[in-house]
Amino acid sequence: MAGLRAKSKNMKEDSSPEAESFPPEGDDSIEILEVVGLDEGKETSAAGREPEPASAVSASGVPAEPPDSIPFTRQQLYDMLLRKQAEFENARKRTERDREESQRRIWMDLLQRLLPILDNFRRALAGPPPPASPEGFRQGVSMTFQQLMDILAREGLEEIGALGEHFDPHLHEAVETRVVEGFEEGIVLEELRKGYRFRGQLLRPALVRVSVKGESRSEGEA
Repeated sequence: MAGLRAKSKNMKEDSSPEAESFPPEGDDSIEILEVVGLDEGKETSAAGREPEPASAVSASGVPAEPPDSIPFTRQQLYDMLLRKQAEFENARKRTERDREESQRRIWMDLLQRLLPILDNFRRALAGPPPPASPEGFRQGVSMTFQQLMDILAREGLEEIGALGEHFDPHLHEAVETRVVEGFEEGIVLEELRKGYRFRGQLLRPALVRVSVKGESRSEGEA
C-alpha cells in the first residue's frame, strides 16, 4: 500500500508534458472525448455526403410522380383545357340552335293549320251582316278574331303589309295585273289574301293585284 501511495504521489508531483497528457484517476474526460469524437465523426460523415433529394408528396400523402413522367408542359395542358372549353361551348350553342329550330318548325306547322280559320273569320267580317242582331254578331266575331290574332302575335306571327305598297316578289304573290290611271307600275292595288311572317321568316305570301302599264292581265293568261 505504501508503494502504491508513493507511486501515486510521484505521478502527481510529475509536471512533465507526458504526465499532463494523462488525466488523473477518476476523471471521465476520456469517455467524454470519445463520445464527442464519435459525434463529430458522424457529423463529418454526414456533411461529406450529398443530401438525398426529398421525394415530392401530394396533398393526399401519396408520393407524386416525377415531372418527367408527364409528357406535356404546363402551357400545353393549359391550351388543351382551353380547347376543351371551346368545344363544350360550341356543342352547347349547337344544341340550343337545334332546339329553337325544332320549336320554330312545330309552330309553323300549327300556324299553317290555323290560317284557314283566320280566312273564315275575315270572310264573315267582310260579308253582309245577318238579319237578326247583325251588329252584335259582327262585334262578337270581331272580338274573337282579335283575340286569336293577339295570341298568335305574341307567338311571333305578323301580317305582311301589302295594300298600297310596292310589289315585293319575296312577300307578295301577284294573281292579276291592272292598268289604273294615276298609279305607277308595281303598286299593290288590292289584297286578296293576307300574307304572314313567323319570327321574321315568310310563312305565306300575300295574294295581290298589281298595277302595270299597258294591258291588264290575270293569272293564267298568256
